[in-house]
Amino acid sequence: MRRDLLGVILFGSVVCLVPACSGDEGTESGAGTGGSNASGGTGGGGSGGSSASGGSGNAAGDAGSGNAAGSAGSAGNGGNTGGSGNAAGSAGSGGSGGAVDSGIPDVSFDYQAPDVEEPDACAAVTAEAVKPPVDIIWTIDQSGSMGNEIAQVKANVNGNFATIIQNAGLDYRVIMFSNGSSSVSSTYRLCVDPPLGSATCGENNPPIFFQVNRTIASTNSWSLFMNDTYWNQIKANLRPDAFKAFIEVTDDQSTVTAAQFDAFLLTGNGAGYFGTAAERNYVFHSIVGVNAPLNPTDPKTTSKCGSAVNTGPQYQDLSILTGGLRHPVCDTDYSAVFANIATNIVKAVACELLTPPTTSDAGIIDWAKVEVQYTPGDGSPAQIFPLFADEASCVGDGFYYDNPASPTKVLLCPDSCAKVQADDGAKVELLLGCLGS
Repeated sequence: MRRDLLGVILFGSVVCLVPACSGDEGTESGAGTGGSNASGGTGGGGSGGSSASGGSGNAAGDAGSGNAAGSAGSAGNGGNTGGSGNAAGSAGSGGSGGAVDSGIPDVSFDYQAPDVEEPDACAAVTAEAVKPPVDIIWTIDQSGSMGNEIAQVKANVNGNFATIIQNAGLDYRVIMFSNGSSSVSSTYRLCVDPPLGSATCGENNPPIFFQVNRTIASTNSWSLFMNDTYWNQIKANLRPDAFKAFIEVTDDQSTVTAAQFDAFLLTGNGAGYFGTAAERNYVFHSIVGVNAPLNPTDPKTTSKCGSAVNTGPQYQDLSILTGGLRHPVCDTDYSAVFANIATNIVKAVACELLTPPTTSDAGIIDWAKVEVQYTPGDGSPAQIFPLFADEASCVGDGFYYDNPASPTKVLLCPDSCAKVQADDGAKVELLLGCLGS
């Protein structure tokens, strides 16, 4: 900015940099301030005309001499009755010699437009609900009495099991804990064909299928699972945060109790993979010697199906504890059994939804404003599930967070969970609501 301006306009205000900003009524004055040095002078002010009828007056400051240019003269005042006044200071002419000092401090302005504070963007963002990953652990008894059952597993594990899991959109993997190597006769060898298994029996088909090759006898599946040699191989292919689903197929029982096996999973070497006693992250399904299909709430039975050695009481105990199903191993067609278990696994994770990242392109999620939208499979109108503080406060439809301060999961309240689980065509979405920047 030039120093020879007496007035600087900032947001509509005039800032005067000289003492006199006005003349007497009816006169005009203008002054051009010249530069100062040994020979520099000051421009003189001209007087304006005055008139009762408002004549106009004009005055101009004379040029001042000196090194610095004179500043513009101030406008003259108009006449008594409203005459106009004009004044202009002429530029000071350059002088010679001496240091220049205008008497006015150097002032500079670096103008920047003020920041305009806009309200935080509020965008309704819909996130497709993502179910937690699922790791499915199969254990198949390969003793001499299990030839027909192994054939049923081979025939149904792809179409009536893996296809249902895959069509549900789950991020799943299968760990087969049974021997598929050539050391086992073809009748009892546990081969899983493509697309789930590998083209070579007993080999892995990552990322969805892994096989731990160990022959399982009548009663030792849990003791072998707990053995470090095999547990380390199984663990290498498990995802710590994934929901776990066990499927045991045997016509016998276990030498290890359900309580012992559960303790191994929760607080023993399996700790960190299967949840806690307060919140188990696994379910145990039993295809054992029971004489009829049983739901988790049905009591343990001692009624055995025809070809079984016994009812597998230890496996039943763990199924009841974890909400798993029990099916007769004696069935000659496992298609319905596998479909039922696969559907149960899908429903087990239907009530748990992973939260999206805290930040997105739309901003920072306000977790207090998130809603769950459930769209029924029959095409009826969508329903909104509201947020509750915790599971204990859930009344009717709604949801809560696993950790309100820093949510990683959205958990449906019992009524909403039952509604979604009963609807095979259900669609569940997260409405992220208001997002701040």
